[in-house]
Amino acid sequence: MSLKMLKHAIYSIKPLPPVKICYLIQSGENEIAFNENKPLRSASIIKLFILAAAYYEEEKENIDLSKQVHLSPSDMVGGAGVIPYLSDKQNYTYQQLLELMIIVSDNTATNALIDFIGLDTIHAFIQQIGGKHTKLERKLMDEEAIKLGLENRTSCYDVMLLLDLLTEPNNILPKHRQEQMLTILENQQFNSKLTAFSAYDSSIKTFHKTGELTGAEHDAAIFQTADKQLKAVMLTEGWTNNGEGQQFHQRAGAHIYHYLKG
Repeated sequence: MSLKMLKHAIYSIKPLPPVKICYLIQSGENEIAFNENKPLRSASIIKLFILAAAYYEEEKENIDLSKQVHLSPSDMVGGAGVIPYLSDKQNYTYQQLLELMIIVSDNTATNALIDFIGLDTIHAFIQQIGGKHTKLERKLMDEEAIKLGLENRTSCYDVMLLLDLLTEPNNILPKHRQEQMLTILENQQFNSKLTAFSAYDSSIKTFHKTGELTGAEHDAAIFQTADKQLKAVMLTEGWTNNGEGQQFHQRAGAHIYHYLKG
């Protein structure tokens, strides 16, 4: 399967409005895209920017991720994650919170990291890498902020900048930081979307982060075979049933899988 055929295959399964589909897929020097500059609610995809900003700031010696923090009952929030459901005292290093934020998409860990790094610092990092559409305006599960109209947003274009930062030589993240981030992303526990086929094929390595809110289903992934690398960002919104959104991602992921195996 060629990249052009992959584009046609994804177009053939494109849902009808009001569902919004945005994607950007790169393989080598070639790419296919649709609405790649359209900002949508970021959901947990925003955690990728927090992860990269944390390592960038530690590299600059502005923060120390080995520092410990105690999380109290008042720090707990709902949604994805495991921290609110664990018993006894909860002390973590910020490095462990980074891992929980990505591997099980823990919202409590994410909010603690936002406090630790700082909203302004994360925004500055996003601007430094060239992000055009990404905004982190509130913590996760902050209902009061949502009522005020504050929302976290991103685009396929911006997320691809981050995936490039992990896979290409650059002057922002040295190779050992890239490797740290890729190791965490490779340990992702949620594989029901773009990686539904590839994650269980030992000939393909997958490094990715999903995101979802009511009506929104996202995934951003790096696929690596012995001779191919493909990066895919797919943001979707407007589903009346999130299960249908996950099925669309799975079908798109199946086409990516066949492209990689072709």
